[in-house]
Amino acid sequence: MAYRRGKGHFCAILIFLGTYVLYGTETPSPKLYDVPKAMVMYKISGGGVLSEDVNLSIEGKGKLRFKEWGKVELREKQIEERTTGALHYRKVWQLCEKRQEKHLLDVDFHAKKIHERLLPKGKKRRKITAGLKRTGQQMVANIVCDMWESRGIKRCVYKGIPLFTEYRALGLLYREEATEVRFDINVTDSSQCSVPAYPVEKFALYTASFKTKNIKRSAPFDERLKQSIEIFEKKGLNEEKLLPNQKQELLNILAKPIFQSQKKMLPELLQVLKRTRACLSQARNTPAANHCMDDLVQIKSRLTANSDNQIDDWNKEREKILESLEEKIVLLQSRMKCVRAAKQFSDLAGCMKD
Repeated sequence: MAYRRGKGHFCAILIFLGTYVLYGTETPSPKLYDVPKAMVMYKISGGGVLSEDVNLSIEGKGKLRFKEWGKVELREKQIEERTTGALHYRKVWQLCEKRQEKHLLDVDFHAKKIHERLLPKGKKRRKITAGLKRTGQQMVANIVCDMWESRGIKRCVYKGIPLFTEYRALGLLYREEATEVRFDINVTDSSQCSVPAYPVEKFALYTASFKTKNIKRSAPFDERLKQSIEIFEKKGLNEEKLLPNQKQELLNILAKPIFQSQKKMLPELLQVLKRTRACLSQARNTPAANHCMDDLVQIKSRLTANSDNQIDDWNKEREKILESLEEKIVLLQSRMKCVRAAKQFSDLAGCMKD
């Protein structure tokens, strides 16, 4: 799959939420890793069924670079969430954090800012296997790692480096698996890694409330799924004993960002369809017709990976295209009352199912 690579593309830094829990306890050694430097490339995958008529797929990639036994960490992660079925949704998440000595940089791509925080003194990060039980070994990226598990979570770790992370709950799956591990990297060339040229907003100290605020603002699927697993643990719920409506309520919480996006996008799509039809009805040639399609192509690219709506011969395709647009407008218009009344993801999926 293709990823967006604008001018601000970077070799970024990301501490994967769910792979590490920052600033807890239980680190007896100042070394985070048991090797001085390394680079790990990850393949990210997952998905599942969000409702009777909506399927979710997850694709992505990640990278970890560190030196000085983890004193400096360089990470990036890009994830595409996509739904098919009754609702078409597409979101590419870019997450970035840099941890170096006394500072943590957290890139907010939505606001185009970088939050800089001082790290509290005397605090250590918890072991990534805290709360997990060692269950055996597994081969990942040609390396034998120790597998640690608890309900809904699996991690395979080699010398402190996570090579495999899996979250599984509510019939949904998220997985990060190392595809390449290198221990001979050159970590002295700092020009290889840079954050986007966004303004830096400085704060006095890193706090848990700051991190929680960031999660609510922009939480990708892995963070949301991990939070669901934590809810099960905290409330002592048994997923296998959930009633269908109870499971769907939890799925609605997990799918809230998708619901919010689609609730806004569908009325916008209807207006774009109407404008496109009006413009096309006046188009006299193929270039003019393709110009009329610009707004529709743009909004379609936000809904699906395929945004191809090129008109090859307007004279031959005119009747068919106008008829197709009219059908889409009538159908979507008929569902707007239901869309406006929808309170949660399953309601909206029900509005749009065939």
